[in-house]
Amino acid sequence: ELLFFLQVALNLMGKSNNPLDLTSETMVQSQYIEECPKQMKCGFYILSSWLAYLFGEYELASSAVSSRMEVEKNTNKKIEWCGMTLFYDCLIYLAVEKRDQKRFASDISGKTKMCGFYPRALMKKLVDYAPLNNQHRLLLIEAEVASLEGEHDIAIEKYDSAIAAAEVIGFLHEQAIGNERAGDFFLAHGSIKRATRYY
Repeated sequence: ELLFFLQVALNLMGKSNNPLDLTSETMVQSQYIEECPKQMKCGFYILSSWLAYLFGEYELASSAVSSRMEVEKNTNKKIEWCGMTLFYDCLIYLAVEKRDQKRFASDISGKTKMCGFYPRALMKKLVDYAPLNNQHRLLLIEAEVASLEGEHDIAIEKYDSAIAAAEVIGFLHEQAIGNERAGDFFLAHGSIKRATRYY
């Protein structure tokens, strides 16, 4: 059963008392996690992490990623969904790092393993494999990394490029994420006027 897909959509449309809880008349989150097969459990954690990220609950999103990775240790195949899983994993990791820059280290450059993957290196592989779907995702990851590293001019350029690239291929949902991240970037640097251009 793929009830959690339906419930995620309902939560995003505001048809839930708690947008982060996938419980409704059709499913109970805790019961679903216990009873579903491992592969579907991974899918559940992926969608849960995305929901948490979209609603700004980054620690909860990170926890869902960790739970999924634990389940993946006992599965034959990882759910990649054309690069979307890795894309959100990277965004979640970077969002947590922005909240707690004391933990920020050189591993974001992709030279050191973090959270079970090399973010930039793997995103670049995905671009080589499916450039149309992943170019804007790589640009947004690079923008977030540049923001963390204090490379403000590069970050602005990458945000704008990511937003434009997502618009060209019609990925409006990821164009929206790019706009929000860029708006947050300017807001964090005290530029309310520039932030409003993206919100």
